[in-house]
Amino acid sequence: MIRLVVTDLDGTFWDHDLTVPEAHLNAVDELQRRGIEVIVATSRRRRVVEHHMGRVGRSFAAVVLDGAMGVDLRNGTRFHDAPFAADAAVEVLQRFRLHGFEPCVYVDESDVDVVLPTMPSTCRAHADYLAPIARTGDLDLEVASGPVYGFSVVGRPREDLARLATELTNDGAELMLFPERTYGGWGLVVAPPSVTKWSGVLAYCEPRGIQPREVMAVGDGDNDIDMLRRCGVAVAVRGGTEGAVAVADDLIEPPEARGWAAVVDIVDGAGG
Repeated sequence: MIRLVVTDLDGTFWDHDLTVPEAHLNAVDELQRRGIEVIVATSRRRRVVEHHMGRVGRSFAAVVLDGAMGVDLRNGTRFHDAPFAADAAVEVLQRFRLHGFEPCVYVDESDVDVVLPTMPSTCRAHADYLAPIARTGDLDLEVASGPVYGFSVVGRPREDLARLATELTNDGAELMLFPERTYGGWGLVVAPPSVTKWSGVLAYCEPRGIQPREVMAVGDGDNDIDMLRRCGVAVAVRGGTEGAVAVADDLIEPPEARGWAAVVDIVDGAGG
């Protein structure tokens, strides 16, 4: 029996402009009516999830920053916290710089989510987007004092990022290298070692007595693969990454086709 559905957001629950189809909201309401909880797991920041879900009158528990943090947005309770160790954060920053990048650094402050260097390597449009919840700072000081929850550079050619991604993977970092739909080019997001979305999902489930076999996970990207592999029922978005589709038990259509609404039927088939 499924007790919990955990869903990715971008390309899964909401579309490219962060709009949630009404059919998806109706499906969430139906699952909750049956006593099945829905939470989200995303590479996005807490404030982004809170803002865009608030627009449609919904609030969820959220695993954010690819598993580095978990916050119940219904009451503000932190249920998971997994920042970089200071030495690991320093090593990641050094690796970025060896490839000529000054990354965005994700933090957790009362009014700031991101620290930007004076000359960020992320594309200008992304830096401008982050500006309202960012400050400029000394990255060496930031990573040494912490806590740091992630690094990113987006809107760059794939070849600029691919070698760096390979080296970070060899160093044991968790990361996502992906085509950037909003800004063009490619993006690279780096999470703490051994931290994935599933880490945050487990932190939510364990005190509630929810077993992995009672979890359905829904996603479309490589950063969803770990939770898709480890949950009871794995659902991927048709047209998602090859790795995500390969480990799925079921497929749904993308959000433009209101695919998430089919999750209710899949829960029925799983005995939920």
